[in-house]
Amino acid sequence: MEFIVSSSELLQNLSAIKGVINSKNTLPILDNFLFNLDGNSLKITASDLETTMNTEIALSNATGNGIVAIEAKRLTDILKEIVEQPLSIKIDDESYQVDIVTQNGKFSIPGQNGDDYPKVPEVESGSSSIKIPSQVLAKGINCTIFATADDELRPVMNGIFVELKKEHFRMVSTDSHKLVRFTRTDITSKKEDSFILPKKSATILKQILVKDNGEIILQFDKKNAFIKSANFNMTCRLIEGK
Repeated sequence: MEFIVSSSELLQNLSAIKGVINSKNTLPILDNFLFNLDGNSLKITASDLETTMNTEIALSNATGNGIVAIEAKRLTDILKEIVEQPLSIKIDDESYQVDIVTQNGKFSIPGQNGDDYPKVPEVESGSSSIKIPSQVLAKGINCTIFATADDELRPVMNGIFVELKKEHFRMVSTDSHKLVRFTRTDITSKKEDSFILPKKSATILKQILVKDNGEIILQFDKKNAFIKSANFNMTCRLIEGK
């Protein structure tokens, strides 16, 4: 498969989701981005099993379909050294070698079979959902994340409690020494529900939502939260407990 993409657009999208990847992963495949080319749509995924993020780039010039895993650090380091220009990226369907052709030369890096990449959980029936302006969610995270704990014995305190009510939308965090409550009465839900958002996922959202002025769809079941915007999707495993 082969496609042409802007170097700055590709780097921008990779930088937005790279924070999900851990420095030490239990599965070596998680050191990679998963590239999924389907027609003129390029979907890129990063995951650490607990949190998964993906972003999508619309292409005007692409040939073939397929998936390949490409080492995240090596790819982003290469893109940082390239000035803004269209890149031609060719991927061998058998060896998974990735050739990045620029105006001044070519980079060749090894890829891996994308079929080995973990599958993203799907939302279960009976889930709850709400639409919320991205800047409201960003403000809620900013107001509460500093009061979260790092407590191995009480993991429910290591995240932000998010509550949907008919009267309000609320976010709460505490480390047992301080407690913060963020409430918006102009955002309500017909179905009352709640979950605990992990600190890592909240930190990544905080960084991304600064540049997002759209609307977020927040959907969750008993195990996972699914956060969707025009620019990215995030799936994260929720903290269990009351």
